[in-house]
Amino acid sequence: MTAPEANGVFLNVPFDSAYESQFVTLVGSLVFLGKQPHCVLEVREQGAGRLTRIFDLMRQCRMSIHDLSRAGTPARFNMPFELGLACALQLSNPSDYEVFVLDARPYRIDRKLSDYKGRDPLIHNGTSAGMLACLLDMFATERPAAEVRSAVRALRTSVPVLKRELKVTSLFRPAMFRVITAAATNIAIDRGFIPARDR
Repeated sequence: MTAPEANGVFLNVPFDSAYESQFVTLVGSLVFLGKQPHCVLEVREQGAGRLTRIFDLMRQCRMSIHDLSRAGTPARFNMPFELGLACALQLSNPSDYEVFVLDARPYRIDRKLSDYKGRDPLIHNGTSAGMLACLLDMFATERPAAEVRSAVRALRTSVPVLKRELKVTSLFRPAMFRVITAAATNIAIDRGFIPARDR
């Protein structure tokens, strides 16, 4: 296996319409902070087994972000399951793999996932502003928060146009993930967040 992508971040997040704004903020902010987001939308079944391909993608990244804000009722077992895979990676490579957990409200994970007790998830309060605040807590940056916030607004403004161009109603499609990531990259280059050679 090749070495993990230094700036690669695996995303384990809910795929529902109410989460779209936070998803755009998450993907865009990661790009604006010099990271490369990846998620299960990139994983196609090719006979090798979806779980194997998800785990391989996770291993190709240096870290993962797990938003358990929807791991309640109805229960979504795949999300805590993928967190378990990431924790196994971290336990076997403690200096080479990082795991971040997000939630909308504090203390819920202690009740729902007691084996994870003792680690504090980052709380985004179910808002895009909260999501950005969590990402700025995760990743040290000298870039003013207002600049990242402005770039996120620009990306969010472009999303309805991108949806219309692809004739889709949901962001949670492989083509939309690629288009959103590319749009965020273009904004990041235009605003001098990342060099043009990274395009």
